[in-house]
Amino acid sequence: MRDRQNLICISAAAMMAILASCGSEDYEGYRLEVSHRVEFEPIGEMSGMVRNPLDGSLWVHNDSGDGPRLFALNAEGRVLIPNAVADEYHGEEAEAGKEPWPGVHIENAINQDWEDVTSDGVSLYIADIGNNRNARRDLGIYVVPWQSLNDTQIANATRFIPVHYPEQTGFPPRERHFDSESLFFADGSLYAITKHRQPVPIQQAQPGANLYRLDSQSESMSNALTLIDRHPDLTSATAAELSPDGDTLAVLSYTAVWLFERPETGDAWLSAPSRRLPLDTDAARQVEAITWLDDETLVITNEQRDWFETSVAYFVNR
Repeated sequence: MRDRQNLICISAAAMMAILASCGSEDYEGYRLEVSHRVEFEPIGEMSGMVRNPLDGSLWVHNDSGDGPRLFALNAEGRVLIPNAVADEYHGEEAEAGKEPWPGVHIENAINQDWEDVTSDGVSLYIADIGNNRNARRDLGIYVVPWQSLNDTQIANATRFIPVHYPEQTGFPPRERHFDSESLFFADGSLYAITKHRQPVPIQQAQPGANLYRLDSQSESMSNALTLIDRHPDLTSATAAELSPDGDTLAVLSYTAVWLFERPETGDAWLSAPSRRLPLDTDAARQVEAITWLDDETLVITNEQRDWFETSVAYFVNR
């Protein structure tokens, strides 16, 4: 998410002012309560999370600046070390003669700006599509089969799918609408949701998000993302994931969680009926990852390693 050479931080108050100016409601929002803390030091800035359909473990990655590696966690946020190397590495508690578990290294990948992960049930998809300055020409998605991540220290991506936005004509363009931190899988396709910024200063959030679908998966040439839908008020989307039953799309932003119902026809998810849970930003801080434990329960994490759980029932009752 961050451009480490030129990061301009936005205060919570500044974000609230932006949202208030576009007609959003009171943002004293729901105070997320910390369920767990991810205490394993190598997991420094969680930026994406996905549930492994084979064993229910939760896989996370760090933001840009880290190597191309993944970590498995249990439902309490504790790191899971493969049995094959358990004698060599330790988890949260230091052990004499052991190094901290370095995670599963994806040998043929680069973490240019990994922002989210998702799954189709067979493979894990890593979204290397962070594009703060809207100037990257090397966006793409890594594909890693779940089976290859079982009890190992090193895995390989079987594919890298290069992608681009056909509407983008400048690098950077005048409109900074070509950054994405949200990837999800639905009905046989991958989708990305964009995160918009003002042209000047570039790090200032701009209301609005676009939904793109990946319609081809060539490895030899860049694949154009297809613009499917827009939402005028969804601001600074940082993660997305479809519920296990396929009926609800959860989209996380710094200031709210959105739940979109499955469209009656087509895949214009952002135009479907939705519910929103405004967040208390003092409690949520920099929330970057979201996934489902089941059809009723969401897990949200931030870059400060807080782990939150919330129920869909709360959205219904608001």
